[in-house]
Amino acid sequence: MDSPNGREVCATIRDTAERRQLVTTLRVQAERLRIAVETMQDALAFFDADNRLVLCNTPYLRMLGDPPFEAVVGRSYEDLLDMWMVSLAWDGEEDRRRFRAQRIAARGDPGAVFEVRTPLGRILRVLDRRSEDGGLVKTIWDLTDDVLLAEELKEARTAAEAASAAKSEFLSSMSHELRTPLNAILGFAQLLGRDKKEPLSKRHKERADQILRGGEHLLRLIDDILDLSRIEAGRVSISTETIDVRRVLDEVRSSLEGAAARGAVQIAVAPLTADLPDVRADRTRFIQILMNFATNAIKYNQRGGHVTIGARVVAGDFVRVEVADTGMGIPLDKQDKLFQPFQRAGQEAGPIEGTGIGLVITKRLAEQMGGRVGFRSVPGRGSEFWVDLPAESSTAPAKEIESQPHRPVPAVLGAHRRLVVYVEDNPANVTFMRDLLGDIDAVELATAPTAEMGIELCRARKPDVVILDINLPGMSGFEALAHLRAEPAFAELPVIALSAAASERDKQRAARAGFDHYLTKPVQVEELLKVLDDILGHDSSQR
Repeated sequence: MDSPNGREVCATIRDTAERRQLVTTLRVQAERLRIAVETMQDALAFFDADNRLVLCNTPYLRMLGDPPFEAVVGRSYEDLLDMWMVSLAWDGEEDRRRFRAQRIAARGDPGAVFEVRTPLGRILRVLDRRSEDGGLVKTIWDLTDDVLLAEELKEARTAAEAASAAKSEFLSSMSHELRTPLNAILGFAQLLGRDKKEPLSKRHKERADQILRGGEHLLRLIDDILDLSRIEAGRVSISTETIDVRRVLDEVRSSLEGAAARGAVQIAVAPLTADLPDVRADRTRFIQILMNFATNAIKYNQRGGHVTIGARVVAGDFVRVEVADTGMGIPLDKQDKLFQPFQRAGQEAGPIEGTGIGLVITKRLAEQMGGRVGFRSVPGRGSEFWVDLPAESSTAPAKEIESQPHRPVPAVLGAHRRLVVYVEDNPANVTFMRDLLGDIDAVELATAPTAEMGIELCRARKPDVVILDINLPGMSGFEALAHLRAEPAFAELPVIALSAAASERDKQRAARAGFDHYLTKPVQVEELLKVLDDILGHDSSQR
């Protein structure tokens, strides 16, 4: 400008490098955001505080009908909602209007979630979430594949459960069907060995013993398969109690002395420390585990070998019970598969009988009781299997399980015979029972093939004890027991269940129903006679 002093120039210099750098940074960040938004497979849109679209990705535009971004940017939430609703499925105009009103009203919610469907059946989940600056972020997921997968999984689970139930029902039925003829096979074999009127020759007794051993082996196979099936289905009940380890070890040793002697193997319990604590476990399952370990130790031993059962405390408040043998040991390449089903450590084609599922059962039973199993083995020198069970915090003696008391009966029979009514529809089982009790002078046996006839027989003869099959034609054994108990004359009548249904659930059901005893087929002669002795008050084992 001109001044008295001449032309003057006023200039301002400002450094814009920082601003240019900031603008460049914002552009880079915006581009990164755009790329990030665009790479998302789900639909995403940003609205400003005035509910106008600022940014969205291609999947969102596709849901609006594929308009160009320039045509929708700056449009209001309501406008874009109307565009989107054209592609959705509605039950009617009222349903569409209600949905629109609800969505507009919910824009202020911190996080509104809802689901919609397309005419093709696609399922969309929408989340409208407010941002800190008052804007709104809309995210839309296509859940169709997830929902279909969930439905397929549900159907598959239902089918698997049905198949498992069918398998369990089949195995239960097969167990019953197999046990029924086994009852006759093993029962008559036992009677042959007990016959004092016409004793078997040594040669024939050996053959009868072979029948017994073969039948008992078949029975063990049936029990193992059923046990594994029940464990896999989660239907094995565990009832923990405080258990004296010493008594259990002595019981196992005593039970297996005969089998050990037949195999020329010595079995013994190692000395135990005085402060050995009790364990918390299911007594029946604890014994089952040790019987399995010790039976294997005898089977896979050598003549003149040893089996030693011991117990000690290990770290973590567990009691370890060990079964060691001097047998053939387990090949190194088989050891990692030992606790898998149907693995027999290389003896699959050998002369030793077995299914290869006993160790699987012991492992799962131990785990259900809060324990664990393991082993050590040296090929050619022997093996040691062990089970760890939680130690009882108190070393107080375990309570003995009291058997169900029998009703008072005279200790001496007197002059009259005792009447036993046997309700059974299988002729072979009836013949077996007649042969078993026929030579006992103090016992008279009366039989009936159906529950209905058995009840009438009881009314007519007033028996001293009833032996009742469960699976009968027409009225079941449970129904027959209920009918008997409903009559005052039979409210205290001792009733023994004798059934081929041998699961723990069957036994518990029988106990709840009111049976005095539950015996399973194939029946053990000594066990049945002892129960009759207890009820009738005399020694019916004297033939």
